[in-house]
Amino acid sequence: MTTKADIDAAQKAIDAANNTINKLDLCGLYDCAWQANNGYQRIIDYNREQLEVTDDER
Repeated sequence: MTTKADIDAAQKAIDAANNTINKLDLCGLYDCAWQANNGYQRIIDYNREQLEVTDDER
């Protein structure tokens, strides 16, 4: 079961990765890294929504 703490930790990791990606903006690496990170962000948003649904049912 994913907890809010798990999601918050993952969000922090993604934010940190985004900051790093922004500094990497050379040689086309940016696009690949950004797309991968964007995928992770979608997963986190989905998990956050699922968690909110679970909280509502309690």
